[in-house]
Amino acid sequence: MIFSVIAFATLSISIVSTFFAIKGRHHLYWIAAIGIYIFSVITGFSIGQITVGFTFVFLALAIGNSFKLIKNKFHFSAFLGVGCLVGFLIVVFVDDYWIFLPLPLFS
Repeated sequence: MIFSVIAFATLSISIVSTFFAIKGRHHLYWIAAIGIYIFSVITGFSIGQITVGFTFVFLALAIGNSFKLIKNKFHFSAFLGVGCLVGFLIVVFVDDYWIFLPLPLFS
């Protein structure tokens, strides 16, 4: 029960922070990436394997905005595409153990 509450709370935080990040508070992409990663870890090997790919989308956008590499819509689309591609490749080709890497080390 508590894990469900934590999972949906982090999902809600990710959605809200993504909304505000798109509106101009670009530092919130980092919060969205962390939130969706925690959601993916808690939901584990069901929907978590799919949603962990979104982490890389938010990370790509966060890195692009942090280094001021995103200056127009084309740059935004390029970083979004790279994040989607990396997320897709990670989800499809990487073993489940390595996707959630920091946590298997503690178990």
